[in-house]
This record gives sequence, structure tokens and C-alpha cells, in this order.
Amino acid sequence: MHNISHIVIIILLLLTITGYSRFSPSKDKEHSGRALYSGRWGRWCTEDFECGHGFCQAYICQCYRGYITWSFMDVCKYEQRTKIAAFLVSFFFGTFGVDWFVLSRGQAGYIIAGIIKMVISFGCIFGWPAIIVGVSKKNANIILLAQVINVTLSVTSFIWWLTDWIRILADVFYDGYGAPLQSWRYNYGDRISYSV
Repeated sequence: MHNISHIVIIILLLLTITGYSRFSPSKDKEHSGRALYSGRWGRWCTEDFECGHGFCQAYICQCYRGYITWSFMDVCKYEQRTKIAAFLVSFFFGTFGVDWFVLSRGQAGYIIAGIIKMVISFGCIFGWPAIIVGVSKKNANIILLAQVINVTLSVTSFIWWLTDWIRILADVFYDGYGAPLQSWRYNYGDRISYSV
């Protein structure tokens, strides 16, 4: 009997550490499921209108697909950016930093990153014709320096573009407020869909 109680305590500790719980969250507390994804559950409720873009089930607000409860907003009011749109923008226009602008939500860090990405891309776009034409045929050192800078900018732009859309596919690229993107999968087993 002594060993069984130790096993039960260890299992409960592991479930607590990993964030798995079947218990309802306490009143006025936001349940975060996993540490990075808050918002499947909202606050306690009695009617659907208390849940914003969601519904009340078992006295707990549950958000409709595309809406989550985020730290600075009311229950089920934060509209997520869609993963498919972010991926397509990143894949086709990501070399110019458009993906960072779309996901910024007005946050300066994302806007600055988009501007830097755009400057790097335009630098390599304008550098290649100058190298091909040979701006200064008299001075070989200038041409060599231009080639080194241009190749460096091109490789940096390509790696950054590739990394960004892979991050979107791997669910590790968040919007400007740190909220996860809305998954393109729909879980038909639940009445609601969420991005965890």
C-alpha cells in the first residue's frame, strides 16, 4: 500500500508539472493549458453573452475557432492570425519582410525586423545588376568587395526567408503580442477548435 501511494503522488506531480489537469480552473483565473498557449478556457460564466466570441459550457467560457482569451483582453475577444495566411504571405512575399508586417499587430519590434529584412533583400536585388554590368572595370577591389557584400546579403535574405516560413509551419512564430497563430486543422471531435 505504501508503494501505491508513492506512485500516485509521483503521477500527480508529473501531471502538475506538465500542465495536464482535468479540474476546472478557479474563478477569475485564466487557464493556460500549456504554458505558451493561453486561452482555450475563459472565466466562469452562466450565459453565452458573457463569453464574447464563444459560448458557455459547464459554467466555463469556451472560445469559437479563431478567438482566444489573451492576457490583456476580455474573454474570447482576441482574434488570432491564421497560420495559412501567414505561411502564404511568408512564402511568396517574405523576402521583403511582409510577413513580419502582417504579424506585427503594431508592435515596434516586428516592424523593425520587417524593415531590416526588406533592406537586406533590396540590397541584394540592387547589387546584382551592378556586379553583372561591372560598375568599375578599372578597380577590381571594388568589384570584389561588391560581390562579397552582395553574396552575403543574398545568403542572409534566403536563410531568413526560409527560417520564417519554417517557423510558421512548426508553430513557433507568434504574432506581435505573442499569441499563437490559428491552426488550419479543425478538430471535429470537439465542439470548439483551438490552436494547441
